Amino acid sequence: MNLNMSMLDMTFVGLLSFGVLLLLFTVLSVVLGLKSGSQLKQMTRRRPKMKNKRKRWKRACHALNKQRKSHYRTAIVVFLLGLLLGGSGFYARHYQLTNLSSPNAAAISKCYYLLDEAQQQFENLKGGASPEKTVKNLQELSSQLASAASETPYGGMSADYRLLLNKYFKKNLDLAINLNAQTVQSLQDTENIEIYMSDIQSVKEQQQKIIEEFEVNEQALLQKK
Repeated sequence: MNLNMSMLDMTFVGLLSFGVLLLLFTVLSVVLGLKSGSQLKQMTRRRPKMKNKRKRWKRACHALNKQRKSHYRTAIVVFLLGLLLGGSGFYARHYQLTNLSSPNAAAISKCYYLLDEAQQQFENLKGGASPEKTVKNLQELSSQLASAASETPYGGMSADYRLLLNKYFKKNLDLAINLNAQTVQSLQDTENIEIYMSDIQSVKEQQQKIIEEFEVNEQALLQKK
């Protein structure tokens, strides 16, 4: 999943800050509405007896009533807008906590491809491929795998998800180190081959947890291979 987490950081802070300001403005509008209502109530108690003053009094009452309704309408609109922006900000934060950053997604995609390639090297070896050539291929693959596995989980992600990713990247890094240490002699040992195929499968099982937890489109990963 491609996603710019720094943009989500700014979005969360911006929406939440603006939402809080709007809610404060809502309180101000309500206070002004109450003030206008209080003034209107006082005005209605002082109804003038003289006809010429009564016209000005009616206009003043009408203006205060209109002002009071305007403040309350503003309070309702601003309150709803504040809730919308605040809710959007919290959604952005939730999305940030539970989704992969673009670098993390790219690293997982790379590891997915390299694990399959490493597994295929051992399959080829069992089928009679040259150990000398396989050693060279594994060294190249291990270098790329180590580079991909050096990725750090995004700090804005939830602690549980960071732990899950750290475990996955560490497994890949350990595997890369072990693959790089292989020699022609070690690859001629059938038992050793089976051990490494089992290690690769173990990393793939951890990888499957990542795919399921983050709802990664595995079909898209297969197409990139």
